[in-house]
Amino acid sequence: HMDGAPFHKLCYDSSITAKQINDYIIENGKDSALAVDPHHGMTPLHMLSMNPHAPADAIAAVLDVDVEVVFRLDGQGKTSLDYAR
Repeated sequence: HMDGAPFHKLCYDSSITAKQINDYIIENGKDSALAVDPHHGMTPLHMLSMNPHAPADAIAAVLDVDVEVVFRLDGQGKTSLDYAR
């Protein structure tokens, strides 16, 4: 179900790096870091927050685009921080 949201899929990859995040944003524009997947209403930051392998610098790369994304709610009314707990 993440086929329509390639950045989200990338953010949940167990080998994700900050370089991959930055490269994707450079290639696809800053709005890609704020994109909401149509199935769950999640941002890429939600996916990174659920990924136990995501390094802090990868998360920081998304926050560098727009720190306000941390307050975005998904379809269940949760922020990315709710998933990081």
